[in-house]
Amino acid sequence: MKFTSLASSSVGNAYIVNDQKTRILLECGLSHKKLQKLSGFSLSDFHACLVSHEHKDHAKSAVELMSRGLEVFMSHGTAAALDALFASEIEAKEQFRVGTLDIVPFTTFHDAAEPLGFLIRSREDGDLLAFATDTVNLRYRFPGVNILAIEANYDKDILAKSEKLPEKTRYRIANTHMEIDTLCDYLQGLDLSACREIYLLHLSDAMSREHEFMEKVARVVPNGIRIVVCPKEGNKGEETFLL
Repeated sequence: MKFTSLASSSVGNAYIVNDQKTRILLECGLSHKKLQKLSGFSLSDFHACLVSHEHKDHAKSAVELMSRGLEVFMSHGTAAALDALFASEIEAKEQFRVGTLDIVPFTTFHDAAEPLGFLIRSREDGDLLAFATDTVNLRYRFPGVNILAIEANYDKDILAKSEKLPEKTRYRIANTHMEIDTLCDYLQGLDLSACREIYLLHLSDAMSREHEFMEKVARVVPNGIRIVVCPKEGNKGEETFLL
């Protein structure tokens, strides 16, 4: 299974999961035209799209994709928030299948109607991917995970020093997004013996430091795992760390 980042920031998020038999979009927080440009694929090349929650940077083109014939999966709460009448509604812990991919949604924690993360297993190659973004923490452990794509949004020390930031914004960041030390504590509790790649998603422009985040993660995970910071847009300039 291959995980590819097209865009990863508060401006827009979109990723591709492909096991050579089935290709899906994770998030569609860009225009349809930009999704095609960045991916190099037409809409007909995708089997489906999964949307984690209704915020524009994750669901911008969801309704348009549906109108163009792509099946888009999301929770009932997300569909209601988007007024997406033709969404394929899913529930946390209820497995479904898209092509050769078995998918289990799980609850995440964000200021959205009914946000979800996704655990995806390929019937083609057996790989297991866990995807979670825009969540202040996680309660699941994902034994046997091979690819972990997870939010690392901000550093609490940088946030504390951001005196010009409105208190409301400061509160929202701290209570709806994953802080790097929270992520590292979480990773230390995982069995990562089968993991080969960790993708850090949705880094804040002002509240993160890419190299420092990679180094922090590298210190708490087993040697040999490739650590990737997903850039704001495209794979160009992608930061990678491998011990």
